[in-house]
Amino acid sequence: MNDVLCALGHVASLQSLTSRGISSGQLRRSVTTGRIQRLRRGVYGCGHLDERIARAAAIGGALTCVSVLRAHGVWAGHSLRLHIQLPPTSSATPDPTARFHWALPRFGLRIPGEATPLQSLWQALHCLDEENAIAAMESAMWTGFLRPEQIRQLAVHAPRRLHDGIRRIVANSGSGNETIVRLRLERAGFTVVAQGHVPGMGHQDLVVDDCVGIDVDGRAWHEGDDRFATDRDRDVQAEGLGRHSLRIRTAHIFQTWPHTLAVIERAVADARRDRERRHGRVLVKLGDPF
Repeated sequence: MNDVLCALGHVASLQSLTSRGISSGQLRRSVTTGRIQRLRRGVYGCGHLDERIARAAAIGGALTCVSVLRAHGVWAGHSLRLHIQLPPTSSATPDPTARFHWALPRFGLRIPGEATPLQSLWQALHCLDEENAIAAMESAMWTGFLRPEQIRQLAVHAPRRLHDGIRRIVANSGSGNETIVRLRLERAGFTVVAQGHVPGMGHQDLVVDDCVGIDVDGRAWHEGDDRFATDRDRDVQAEGLGRHSLRIRTAHIFQTWPHTLAVIERAVADARRDRERRHGRVLVKLGDPF
């Protein structure tokens, strides 16, 4: 029974199940033993169904928007409020702990269970502020949640307030935090390259004005002795290229950004002066014989 439900997306209607040879008696027995769960009249779910999907299905909807993005490891901002997609005919009672969305046929429908990836990101573009919306689009490409051509499809219909950020989208941003830092620095007038190459040592998350490398550390990604050592080896290699290195964490982005920006501005200014000083010494040395 669970195998059939899993194949149908973990949530299925009575009609879908009976069309696959499941009898009413089998359903009753499976619900009684806890192998599956009855979510609402005519709708059933796997016994191991995620409680958020079960809650959405119980009111006749499906997970969508940032709730789907977060479930698939895509950047979704910081709100944990449940987002539920409802069919146009729904009469669900408003729920202050959830946000309801209406399904849009343009981007495909899949109820019950989860909304389609296109539908979910489309709705997230309307829920999230600009920098989080752009971070979600880049994260969707990076994780493979959507293909680049699907992102372009959404970009054509995106809200006008996102147009400037959409023009800045890159396909190689490794995390939502990296995207947000890059966008903020670009708006501050810096030239920023995502995934700046460090020969023999991979990449730094961001390179600012070709003279300061920034790694945006996330706890899950940078834990462990091996990771710590690799990060520090890359910092040393970058310094050898004449590129100063900084490491910032989530709190520096969302709690103390004005101070963080001031530190980056100072680091870039110092790096520029160091580069000019080195360049000047080279010119003097070349001119010594004269």
